[in-house]
Amino acid sequence: MKLSKVKTIFRCQECGYASPRWLGKCPDCGAWNTLVEEKEAAAPSMARQARQLTEFSSEVMPLEKVSIEKFSRLTTDISEFDRILGGGIVPGSLILLGGPPGIGKSTLMLQVSAALAGKKGSDKGQAVLYVSGEESLSQ
Repeated sequence: MKLSKVKTIFRCQECGYASPRWLGKCPDCGAWNTLVEEKEAAAPSMARQARQLTEFSSEVMPLEKVSIEKFSRLTTDISEFDRILGGGIVPGSLILLGGPPGIGKSTLMLQVSAALAGKKGSDKGQAVLYVSGEESLSQ
């Protein structure tokens, strides 16, 4: 395992502002000649942190040995949509829907939202939040 690198910073003794290089005047509080050199351990890289969090395993495993968990699913009563999602939407999951402009992504999502919110005669409608980065408010 590599030793963590030491990083040099210059910290203002008046306000605590940190700079990667020495400055005569602190840009934060305006005090002159108050930046003092300090050494601190550099933070581990994001890639290293990600590897530690994911418990990455490089072990090769045949597909038939992978255990499959059964999840409860919310059905939308839009048969093809539910079918391609394996029987409905898994609560807490994220679904990325892509396609060229004008193909009907927003229309499909509004239909799915309406189906989940209304549940066709059921009083057990789901709370739905529709977020879009492409549509204007009038759309």
